[in-house]
Formats: sequence, structure tokens, C-alpha cells
Amino acid sequence: MKVKLLILFCVTTVFLPILVFVILGLNGIPPQLQFYKMKYSICIIISLSSVVGFSLYLLKRKNIDWHLFVSVALMSFLIELITFPLRAFVIMPGIPGGFPLCSVAAFIFYFIFTNLMLKKYALKIKPHWILLAFLTGCSILQLPVRILDPISTLGSLPDFLFHLLGILMGYFYYFSSRNFKTGIILTSIICCSLLFLKGYDMWMHQLNYSTFTGKIKTAQTFEFQFQNEDGDTLSVSDFKGKYLIIDCWYTYCGVCYKKFPQVQKLFDKFKDDDEIALFSLHCRLKKAQRNEEETVKTGIDILKTRGFSFPCFSIDMDNPVLKELGVDSYPTVLIFNKESQLIFRGSIEYASKHISKIKK
Repeated sequence: MKVKLLILFCVTTVFLPILVFVILGLNGIPPQLQFYKMKYSICIIISLSSVVGFSLYLLKRKNIDWHLFVSVALMSFLIELITFPLRAFVIMPGIPGGFPLCSVAAFIFYFIFTNLMLKKYALKIKPHWILLAFLTGCSILQLPVRILDPISTLGSLPDFLFHLLGILMGYFYYFSSRNFKTGIILTSIICCSLLFLKGYDMWMHQLNYSTFTGKIKTAQTFEFQFQNEDGDTLSVSDFKGKYLIIDCWYTYCGVCYKKFPQVQKLFDKFKDDDEIALFSLHCRLKKAQRNEEETVKTGIDILKTRGFSFPCFSIDMDNPVLKELGVDSYPTVLIFNKESQLIFRGSIEYASKHISKIKK
């Protein structure tokens, strides 16, 4: 009976929302129902309704084992709700917040409460049911969406994995000897520290730029041309003999504007260095993409209006060389060596560190 209830619980909590999501995505459904937020909301409501329904059912039956199972699952779900707002929380400039903070906080909560629940209820309900309850509560919101939309949820994948890892570490800690408990604690501290300080940033860098640190293992040569303010064509090879830093951006990229002060800071640092050249590359949009056709002067005018002094050149956003260079997201910073070979692709923060190492 318990196995049947468990199967039914899993089906209604996880697999039924997935089925509903797929059905709503099929052709023939009214357009307003194809909006992804609505589909996600419906799936979440079904999952939560399943947990509430089972809770009421088990309370009515007064089945203490299953009552505890659902209670632990709800506690796990509550930890998800409590830590979720941390994704948007910023501690202070220079200190990681957001997903790294959420990941570590959830890991700690799950580790502590998994161990506590095992100590308190291990004699009333089998430990592996407590483990399953925590995993269920942790996954109830995230798993259906990740199965259905794995690509767009990759950014938060380490966060979800650390939630699960916190549960598993707490579970193994409960059964371990004193020596193994110390090892688990040390391993947990190391993993959380690495993720918080550098790991998550490197993961996002890989997703955005296809490199964990920006450094390209094999230097590559590209036929890379662009235009100056007068419409004259220049090439990367024109800067041969210098390290060339290029900040690629476009008009409607909010993040690009936020990064301009860092680009300016790097430009000011090396503007008198004969071995380094830096400029921004405005990727102009066509009229079909926006209401007005952008020109080679569009980017220059935008930078001047905002008080930035670093040079700006222009290129058609549809130019295939951008894809060849790996410019799939904006802003993207490229660094070419003195032989005009691409050696770096990534963020302005990593680019600053990379060029500083070269100049040491």
C-alpha cells in the first residue's frame, strides 16, 4: 500500500505537471496559453496541490509514517521558498551574491535539517523515506521545469545540484563514524567555498563564452574587419604588434552599459602603453531588427553622450565573423595577441585579469 501511495504521489507531483506542460505546448492551444510563465505556473500549482492533497488525505487516515513523510517534504519545500529570494540578493560590490549565496545557504539549511530530521524520526520512519521526502520537497518546483526546458535553466543548475548535495551530505553525515563526519564537514566547506568564491562565476562564463576562464587554448587567426567613424574599413591585422582588446556590444544591451565604466577603467590604465590597444565594437542593427537603421556613428554618439572616451568602431551584427569568433552573447570581450590571433573571449572582468597577467 505504501509503495502504491508513493508511486501515486510522485506521479501527481512531478510527472503530471510535465504532461500538462507538454500538452499546453502543442499546436492548437490558444496563443495566450503558450506563454511560458503561465505554463510553469500551472505546473507548479498542480505540484503544490498534490502535496496539500496528500497531506490532508494522510491526516484523515492518521497514518503517522506518511504524515511524517509529507511533513518532511513540506519542510524541504519551505527551505526552497526561504532561500529562493537570495538569488536576487547582492551583499556588496566585489562579494558574490545571487546564485552563489543561494546555493551555499540552501546547502547549509538542507545539511542541518536533513541530519536533524534523521535524528528525530529515524525510529518512526525509515531513513531512506526521510531522504526521499527531502529530495521531493527540493525538486517539486525545479525538476519538472528542468526536464522540460533544460537549456534555459542551465544557469541555475549548480544551484539546484548544491541543494541536492546538501541533502545527501546531511544524510551520509548521520550514518558516518566520527572520522568520516569530519571528512564530510571539510569536504562540504571546500565545495561551498569554491562555488561561492569562483565556481559559479566560472560556470556562467562557460555558458556565455564557452570558456571557463576566457583563455583560448589554441590561438586562432580570423579575417576580422570593421569600420571607423568615417566608414573606412580597418582590420585586426592593422594592430599587429600590439595586444588588442575589443569590447563587443550593441545598442539595446543593458548589461553592456553597466560594464562600460570597467571598459573605461581598463582603457585609462593602458592608454599610454604602446603594446596595448583597446576599443569598443558597436554591433549595429538593421532597420528590419529595429525601427531605424543604425550607422557607423551610432555607437560613437552613444558613448560620447555618456561621457566615455575609449575609441569605438562599428560592424554589422549579421556579419558571420562574429559567430566565428564566438560572440553569441553581449557584452563579449575579445583579446588578440601581437600576431593578431584570438587568445581570449569572455567578460571584461576576466579580460582585465588576463591582460594584467600578460603585462607582468
